[in-house]
Amino acid sequence: MSEIGSLITPKDAKFHRPAFAESTWAETNWFSFLIPEIPLRGHMWNMFRTNLGVARSNVFVFGGSSARGILGWEFARDDVHLTYEGNLDDYRLSNGLQVKMTKPLQEWRIRYDSGVDTHWELVAEALMPPVATQEIRCEGSGPGYTVFHRTDAGAPLEIGHIDQTFNMTGKVTVNGRSYDVDFPSAHDHSWSPRREFGHNVMGNFDDAHFGRELTISVQTRNDRPDQGIVTNGYVLDGRELVAVKHGRGRFRMHNYLTRAIDYELEDTRGKTWNLSGEVIAQVDSVSVNAYTTTSIVRWSLGGETGWGESKWHWDVQKMQAAIRERRFGWDLPG
Repeated sequence: MSEIGSLITPKDAKFHRPAFAESTWAETNWFSFLIPEIPLRGHMWNMFRTNLGVARSNVFVFGGSSARGILGWEFARDDVHLTYEGNLDDYRLSNGLQVKMTKPLQEWRIRYDSGVDTHWELVAEALMPPVATQEIRCEGSGPGYTVFHRTDAGAPLEIGHIDQTFNMTGKVTVNGRSYDVDFPSAHDHSWSPRREFGHNVMGNFDDAHFGRELTISVQTRNDRPDQGIVTNGYVLDGRELVAVKHGRGRFRMHNYLTRAIDYELEDTRGKTWNLSGEVIAQVDSVSVNAYTTTSIVRWSLGGETGWGESKWHWDVQKMQAAIRERRFGWDLPG
């Protein structure tokens, strides 16, 4: 392994002491699964307001037959003001989600039971060590798209963000139909102040998996909706983990909906990656005043086919203003 991936320790898998004594302090914990052959994508996103003692948990599933709006998703449950006990290495929420780290930074067991006909048991096995935002920053790219990317490389981890690629295995049942899971997927964990209004989030969080042998993960800052500067990223190439040195993304869009994606990347070894993605399924949502389109993407790289996800974010108020002014040629959805 290369030198990145050495900054995070098992204690970082737990709650961090809030660096700010304010209500906006948040700690997030997100897991996901992907079944390419259907395709079907599941998210388990949890945000803990540790200064307030409450949590939010958003569990949803969408697939190739899903309509954009929430009424057409396969499954969705969003609970707020949940109380919680334990720590992020072993917790249960009253919405039916259980998360337990069984091997420090290497293996997790995740169970979910909606109480009706949607439930699953998954094992997340790490394909790489977790990496901190500071370790995968692209030099000279400017600030990231959100606050937890805006730390100095030499600063202590008072605020931070962890990314990690897992292979997810197990069985999921969605609306009474059962599926086997055995494919890589992304996990992240952040801790920082997180405002619910005026946060100025504008960027992408995208990952592409070509089996267990190759993962490319990038985060961008989008100064305009159809172009992104890669600010953070890594390539897991076999057992070699390297940072992205620099890159750009282009998003072919209809109004504000992404249809296809192209990335030109160079990693710190000097190897280049020309990655193209076709959106196969897409849903849109609003969460804490960020408009997000989440897409299952079929990726192409040198004739090889991979699968993964694209998450395109934009501050709602800035997006509304851009639409009113037709700043980027956007229009309201038909």
